[in-house]
Amino acid sequence: MASPPPPLLLTLVWAAALLWCGGCDARFVVEKNSLRVTAPEALKGAYECAIGNFGVPQYGGTMVGVVAYPKANRKACKGFDDFDVSFKARPGALPTFLLVDRGGEGT
Repeated sequence: MASPPPPLLLTLVWAAALLWCGGCDARFVVEKNSLRVTAPEALKGAYECAIGNFGVPQYGGTMVGVVAYPKANRKACKGFDDFDVSFKARPGALPTFLLVDRGGEGT
């Protein structure tokens, strides 16, 4: 019965196979979508935006709700309880989407 090949030989064979087959090719894709604003009239229109997927993406879906942009704590670095503001939707109302600026507290 033949003995198994040594680990170094297996590593060399694996590295040679990777070199022979070629390297790995990858790219980073920013998924884009459009945001359609229906009110107020001054902001009405479609805006190009990037998708921030948190968890499994829901492709082909539509979200309807109220977009809120806070007057204070616009980067959401602190809890909104510190500012006596609540963005929780009332029962039976459309959900609230909070629009915040990107960046850290000092930027």
